[in-house]
Amino acid sequence: MKDELKEYIQAHKNKFDDHSIDEVEKLKLWGKISEQLPETPKKVIPLWKKSSFRVAAAVVLLFGCLFAFYTTNQGAGEYDMVSEEFRQIDTHYKSLVENQIQMVKNSANLSKEEQVEFLNYIDELDKEYIKLKKELKQGVNNQIIIEAIINNYRKKIQIMEDLLRRSYPIQNTVDDGELIL
Repeated sequence: MKDELKEYIQAHKNKFDDHSIDEVEKLKLWGKISEQLPETPKKVIPLWKKSSFRVAAAVVLLFGCLFAFYTTNQGAGEYDMVSEEFRQIDTHYKSLVENQIQMVKNSANLSKEEQVEFLNYIDELDKEYIKLKKELKQGVNNQIIIEAIINNYRKKIQIMEDLLRRSYPIQNTVDDGELIL
């Protein structure tokens, strides 16, 4: 029988090769084939009805809650410590900066342009400070951020001291051979 099929295929080879079918015909053909296929019912396995699944879900939920509680409490204590340290540093430097700003504002030796330029520069440093403070609240690399905030305050104070030093006239008085600047 194989030989007869083989001979038939060889004899009618060109008919097999030349026959083409368009997409619409393919879809119609597949539609007819799919209608004749038997439908298999989908098998549903309700896991929540099994007691072993319920126990496993309860255990996973318990461990998840314990982990969340533990990590939340760990981070809170560390943040409180950093927060208290930051509050002390912030209060100290804020008072120093405010005193220096008042001295600059009250200085009669500085022109208005110098004061405005100085206050604009301080505002830029304040914007940088606000960004650093937001990063501190995110809790990433707190030590480095606190050091950056301290350096920000130090920059402000150094700029104010330099400005005030330049603004006051040098007093040259000779008193018993001493020169007072």
